[in-house]
Formats: sequence, C-alpha cells, structure tokens
Amino acid sequence: DPDWRPREPLDGATLALALRRLRVLGSALYVGAHPDDENTAMLAYLAQGRLVRTAYLSLTRGDGGQNLIGDQIGEALGVIRTQELLAARHVDGAEQYFSRALDFGFSKNPEETLEFWGRDSILSDMVWVIRAYRPDVMVLRFPTDGRGGHGHHTASAILAEAAFEAAGDSTRFPGQLRFVRPWRPRRLLWNVFGDDTTKAPGHPPEIVIDLGAYQPLLGRSFTEIAGESRSMHKSQGFGAPERRGSIPNYFEQRLGEPGRGDLFDGVPLGWSRVPGGAAVDRALADAERAFDPSRPQLAIPALLRAHAALAGLSGDPWIAIKRGELENVIRSCAGLWIEAMAAKPEAAPGSEVRVATAAIQRNATPLVLETIEFPFGAGVHDAPRTLGLNVAATDTAAVRLPADLPISQPYWLRQPRGKGRFTVDPSRVGHALDPAALSVRMVFRAGTERLRFDVPVAYRWTDPVRGDRYRPFIVAPPVTMSFDQKFFVFPGNARRVVHLVVESPDVPISGTVHLETPPEFNVQNSTQRVELAGNGAQAHLEFPIGPERTPPPSGVLRAVFTAADRRYESSRVVIDHPHIPIQDLFPPAEARYVAIPIERRGQKIGYVMGSGDEGANALRQMGWDVTLLSDADLEWGDLSPFHTIVTGVRAWNTRDVLKRVSASRLAPYVFMGGTLVVQYNTAEPGLGEHMGFGRFTIGRDRVTVEEAPVRFDPRDILLATPNPIRSSDFDGWVQERGLYFANAWDSTYFKSVLSNNDPGEPPRDGGLIYKLHGEGFMIYTGYAFFRQLPACVPGAYRLFANLVSAEKLKMRNQDAREARMVPSARPTGKTAPRR
Repeated sequence: DPDWRPREPLDGATLALALRRLRVLGSALYVGAHPDDENTAMLAYLAQGRLVRTAYLSLTRGDGGQNLIGDQIGEALGVIRTQELLAARHVDGAEQYFSRALDFGFSKNPEETLEFWGRDSILSDMVWVIRAYRPDVMVLRFPTDGRGGHGHHTASAILAEAAFEAAGDSTRFPGQLRFVRPWRPRRLLWNVFGDDTTKAPGHPPEIVIDLGAYQPLLGRSFTEIAGESRSMHKSQGFGAPERRGSIPNYFEQRLGEPGRGDLFDGVPLGWSRVPGGAAVDRALADAERAFDPSRPQLAIPALLRAHAALAGLSGDPWIAIKRGELENVIRSCAGLWIEAMAAKPEAAPGSEVRVATAAIQRNATPLVLETIEFPFGAGVHDAPRTLGLNVAATDTAAVRLPADLPISQPYWLRQPRGKGRFTVDPSRVGHALDPAALSVRMVFRAGTERLRFDVPVAYRWTDPVRGDRYRPFIVAPPVTMSFDQKFFVFPGNARRVVHLVVESPDVPISGTVHLETPPEFNVQNSTQRVELAGNGAQAHLEFPIGPERTPPPSGVLRAVFTAADRRYESSRVVIDHPHIPIQDLFPPAEARYVAIPIERRGQKIGYVMGSGDEGANALRQMGWDVTLLSDADLEWGDLSPFHTIVTGVRAWNTRDVLKRVSASRLAPYVFMGGTLVVQYNTAEPGLGEHMGFGRFTIGRDRVTVEEAPVRFDPRDILLATPNPIRSSDFDGWVQERGLYFANAWDSTYFKSVLSNNDPGEPPRDGGLIYKLHGEGFMIYTGYAFFRQLPACVPGAYRLFANLVSAEKLKMRNQDAREARMVPSARPTGKTAPRR
C-alpha cells in the first residue's frame, strides 16, 4: 500500500471481482528491464479483466536513472522506484518481482549489458522466478532485435526467451530444484509496439486485445486504470493520461505453442486443473450466486464450504494461493478490520516495543477470535472471544527484540554490490521487499473453519494536513551518525569544520565517536565522548579538519561510534514523498571528499534549482556565495549582482518561469556581461530556441562509456582559465560522460568545446557549447555534473569551476586561430571498459 495502511476490506464492486477471481486459475508474467517499462494497461486487463494472477518482472530497480522529484540518485533512487512500482501494482492489481541486475545507466547494445550484468547470473534469477511463479503465459515488453533502443531493453527480451526454455529443463540450474520444480509456460509473446508493421495489411498479428475495453464493475476502462497506475512513476515524470476509447494492442508469437486468437488458448483456467478441485468450484459458484454487495456476509457460508474443501486438497501450488485469496474475501465479506500497531516507529535490537492489536467486525457474522500470537515469544493470547458487531477486540504485548535482530535495510543493499548486480541472500532473489520487521498472527474461527492472518506491525500517527498516516515499524541501529553534507570540498589547503549529528533512535547509549580520514588530514579532537539518552536524543559534534600534507585528491571520511568494544558505522537517510511510504536507509556513515586546488572568478552565483541536484552545494563549498533563485527573483529581482546564473538539472523542464523570462530577463543579463550556465534538460520541441540565444536543439545524444576519450583544444577560453583543463581531468568519471547533448546549433554563433563518443559511434560534439552574447556567455552542457560532483570527481570540479568563472574580458588575448583538437590519453579505437 502506498501509505502502508492495514489491508482494508474490499468495496462491493472489487469484492465481486475477487469472488470471480477465486474460480480463475491462470497466470501471466510480463517482463521488462526497468520500472516504468511495463504496459500498465495490459497488467490491468489481465488482473482486473481476465482475473488471472498477474505479475511484472523488472530486471532492474531503476537506480541508474534520473530523478524529477528530488536529489536522490543511485541506490536511494532505486528504493524510490521500487516503491513506485509497488504503488503502481496497488492500482492495476498485479504483483511485482525483480532480478539482481543493476541499472548502470543507458546502454547502447545488449552485448555490453549482458557482459556487465553477468548473463548466466541474471538468467538464473529469471528461471527462479518462472519456476516459483509458474506463469501460463509470458509477455515481453521489448523485442530481441534492438528496436527497443536501450541495451537493457533488448537484453531483457533475450534473457526472457532463454529463461522460457531453461525453466522447464531439469538440467539447467539444478540447485533450484530443492525448492521448486521445472516449469515451462504454454507460450511467450511480444507485446508489439503501437507503430510496428505487424499491424500492416498482409502481416496480421496472432492476437489482438482491446486494452481500452471497459470494466463495468469498476466504472473504468483498463487504459483509465493504467493512467493512474503509470502516473505513480513520479520520479521519472511519467504522469500519464487516462485514455478512453478503443486502444488495440498486438501480440506476436515468439516461443511455445501458438495461441489461436487468445493469450490463454489451450490453458485450463478453472479448478479442473487441480485434482479434486470440483468441490471447491461448486462452493465458490454458490458463493457468487449468494453475493449481495449490500450484504456480502450472505456469501460467507458457501465460502466456508470452499475453504473446507480446500483443506482436503494437496500437491498443487494453486491450493495455497487460492486459500490466501479466499481468506481475504471472507474477511472482506465480514467487514473485518485487523491491525497491529507499534507504540513507536522504531526500536533497536535488544530493546522493547509495545504492540497493540485490534479486530473489528462490521458485518454481522459469527466470528470468534481464537488466538493472537505476538512475535519473539512475547505471548499467545488464546482465550477465544466472539466478536461483537462493530466492537473492537483489543490486545497488547511488550515485544522484546532479539539482540541479533538484523537492522531494517532493503535486502539488496545489505552487502556491497558486485559488478553489474546486487549481492543478496539466495532466498530473497525475485522478491520486491523484505517481510515486515514484526508481524502478529491472528487466528479466527468461522463455524468449523479457522482463518489465519499474519498482520504486519505498523506505526500510525495523525498528520495535521493529511490525517492518518502509516509507516512500517523498523529495527534501527542503536546509534546513527550523519554528516551535515553529502560530500566535502577542500579547495587548495583550506580548512573547514565537519559537523556530525549523532543520534540514539531508541535506547540510551554512551561511547566515543572517531572521525577516520586519510593520514594527510589533520583533525582536531578526532575522538570525542558522547552520551545519549535515547528516544531520538542527539549530539552535535564539530571536527575542525584540513589537509596537513597533500592528500589523495578524492577519498572518504568515515565516522565510527565505539561502545563496549562494539563498532557502529551507520548513518541514516530518510526518503519521504507523498506517493510512497516513508523509507529509512542505514548506509555506512561515510562522506566523500575532493581536495584539489580550484581557482575561481566572481563571488556571487544565482542558482535555479530544477528537479534537484547538488550543484549549488558544490559551488558553495568551492567558495562562491550562492543564492537559490525563486520564481519571483527571476521575474522581478535584481540579477546584476550575480557573476553567473546556473540553471540546475532539468530546470527548464520543470520551472516554467524560465521560459517566460528568458528573453526579457536572462538574455539582457547575459548581454550586459553575465554568464548563464544551463545544465542538461530533456529534449522538448523548441526548448533550446525558447532560451532566447539563437538556434540550438537539445537532442537525445549521449555518451554512456564514462571512460570514453575526450578531445578538446586546451587553449579554448572555457578550458584554459582559470583552471587549465588536462586530459587527466576526465579520469574517474562515473556511469556516463553525459546525456541530452545539443545535436544541432548555429555554428556562426555557438562553439563546441568538447568532443567524445561511445565506441563505434560518430563524434558527439554537443555536450558543451557556448555563445558570446553581448558582453557575456551563454553555456549549455549535457555533461553529467549532477553525478560527478557528488561522486567527488576532481576533474569535474575544475571544469565546472571554469564554466561558472567564464567572463568575456579574458577572451581578448585568446588566439583566434583554428583550434587544434587534442585527444585525451586513451586511444580512441579501443573499447573503454565499464567500471
């Protein structure tokens, strides 16, 4: 649930669909590479139209993408996008699975992707999901021939076809067979792109489905549901329309038995596929006939007969799946609300938390609450109580957490990742999330049948604006340490004060905090004594620090808390967006640093924040006086004090004010001698021209190999001063060189500064271009400073400082001769390795 609420009883229409679904025993698995690749209309059609069990397998968690709603990138972004997928599945009704594959950014071919991921490792993950989930039908989002564009897309299709064949072969990945059996789906199809020639006359598609069809019980079409579902991918700016009317989709047979006009042709979709299932089906048919949405409890006697019939069956995975669905339908028919709430949102291992349960029956049904089993031996309340109508039955217990209970941390982030994939416990492969940190088992009796519910423990509070809010109860470290900056800049030999917040989230703790640095740094009071009272108590420490000798240009500062011979090394990152549950991460208490001489010009910089980046922070730490500019500042404020105005990542995509004031305010600012630095924006028709400095087009060109050689003329004004740029300044870049380069510009006025390209591709010259406009500079750069600055890449700091320092006065002595292109140290003909 996007708000982590306890599971609510289904409304009448959804309950009617759930009753029908109990008699449908079919499944489909949709496969793509990333969050937001999935066809949400197709998932809604399968889950809420055909009523089959439906899942989306995303090979990655999207941690290599960009972020439109905040400054989280990398692993934190992967956590956000995981939760966005789960929020989308809550809308369209499907389930969610993952492999261990790492989203390492845009890839231009599947060969690179498969090599980086480790082909057999990710193939093994997919085979495991197929064998455990047992889909009747698999559907690909992308084809295997490269038309999907992204190398990850094509690789997902190649691997899915290989997994389709391998999952049914007992000689492939035999170690899995201790837990699952071989399984071969009936068929695998490709969900053809809307503009594909498969629709052309003479090339009829095998299967056509109108995903714009209407679901009368829900009062919506599947494409309307899909618009809401897809709009959960907010970090990617993927708000989608809720479309109405006929929207046919086409499906091309790839592997397995051909289907004659239907995805599930030849697949038994009822209880006939389970030996002895006829009695279950008869009881469920009786329940459907008895169902009245205004009095759903009338269906419960027949549902209990189905439950009893299920108890006599064994040997088929569908039995457990349908038992879980059936018990939730009975719960909804009874209007039964059940919850388990912690008295506080978190606790440390070895400490205690009070958990309160409640069960409220809102439809008149003979229900007995037989037992409540609290976790970790906290108690079993086994005095049976008949539930009164709309009267809460409550219980509480003090739960003592084991001292060795693991900290709540996404399972894929618990260990350092390997090349191309996360390192995870094999038992967790495929899962979207970990189980809840605590859960309570509540057992009810209805007639002779017992219904068991494992209720996750949550924490509830009332927000003055949003009302009731819920979040998962988590297990937190006894102490966390958080730096006041995500990274630190030491320009030259400058000294500074590093601030550290030390917090005890739960229990009192005392010990020492030590700041570990490379030996070239001098730290005053590097070890300090701390005593914390618990319950969120904090200590604020200061560590004056500076280079005593020349340190490594980039490295790590690390905080360590020692108490009773135990070391604690966790920080805390809280992610809070309205459309997903609050996420708490506990990464190592580390911060990267960069320590190099950085020359700069000017004093004041105006920064226009876009979707979120660390550019303003980096500039401030380099020594500039940085002001974040509001819309009012841009429209009415005095811009003349600023030596340079920098627009952040995607600012022109997200701040409409920039388009309004570009001609009337920014162009005159530059003409009078200011410098405007525009960082990358996604391609929009006419966006470059709207900036008001002449013709240039932002395209989709990018350079994905971060080691790709860079060619340049070191005498160019942007590269020569105040920091002479060298080939070594392009060493150590992370993930990519850049993206959304300019791909067309008026060369009469704009000049290209840097050139590079991925192996086998033509030069990409639009990553850094500039124009002289009156007395000032307009600069556009697609180079990925938003990744390099937080990663403390030294050369990126020197280059960024040059862009911000640009001023026309320094050009008067520049040699006007044609630039001589100087290659970087790496040969251009050799494929650069990734990481």
